Amino acid sequence: MKFLRSLFTFIFIIICLSAFSQSADQPVFLKWKIKPGEVLTYKTVMDEIDTANHKDLDMTGMMKATGMSGFMKSTGSDTSQLAAMNKMMKQVSKELENYSLVTKLEERRRNIIDIEMSTVENKQDTTKIIVGGTDADDSLKNIGRMLSKLRMTMGNIVIRGAVYEDGRLESFYLPNGQRNLVSLFFELPAKAIKPGDTWSLDTHLISLDQNFRCDTSYLNKKVTLVAVEIVNGEHIADLEYDIVKYADGDFKSPFGGESVKTMMKMTYHALAKFSIGKGRWVLYNGLMSLTSTGFMAQQSTKKFSLVTQ
Repeated sequence: MKFLRSLFTFIFIIICLSAFSQSADQPVFLKWKIKPGEVLTYKTVMDEIDTANHKDLDMTGMMKATGMSGFMKSTGSDTSQLAAMNKMMKQVSKELENYSLVTKLEERRRNIIDIEMSTVENKQDTTKIIVGGTDADDSLKNIGRMLSKLRMTMGNIVIRGAVYEDGRLESFYLPNGQRNLVSLFFELPAKAIKPGDTWSLDTHLISLDQNFRCDTSYLNKKVTLVAVEIVNGEHIADLEYDIVKYADGDFKSPFGGESVKTMMKMTYHALAKFSIGKGRWVLYNGLMSLTSTGFMAQQSTKKFSLVTQ
């Protein structure tokens, strides 16, 4: 009896060591696992956190590049026009603060995970977006009226995309901005990986057209499987995101105006934990920073998080 007890103890230790060795060193496959009829819901956070250094979008460079700055100066309305446009962007940003995002994942088609991100109003706010003044032209007033309807569109789905169960992007047809978010939050490597392995995400965080002449650029879009750990009997993959995209050069509008020295840099760093057995995020926290000068000047640092609901 004592011999059998010792034998069982030995076998148990061997099995545990084998399991630990496999989780730490052997390849694993990250895969979304959502049961039929199940809806996986995440509160989706994309909030500004560095308010001290935050700079709203400044349209001054764009006005110079398009020649509008000189035109408005000749008519004596440049100060009021530009101030109105910048004020409009600030008011839009303020309005968006009244809403949060919720993302739902569901398998409506076999082996495909449908993703719907929608807005939810946090509180009632009577703030209205007002753009105008005696010097604002009709086109600017029209933009203001259009943006005043922003609240009416809130509560709707803002992104509808999909990934395959293995994490590959299925909704390739999405606009860059929407595809970037789907990839950052829900794309998986679509292959077996082991600690130390890296892969790239299908992201395009910087976009500059043919009017931009580039002098310097570089990019890094790497995700790394740092480790596989066992937490309360559950195999958890620890992932690290390291994405940097940078471009510097001159922007020259085809409509005339000045050539504007332009720089854009976007970085994204995140730490995330994926349950291999349950097939979903148990933790996802990231930081996205944008710095741009020239044609579209802006500075922003946002927290990106997924919180299970």
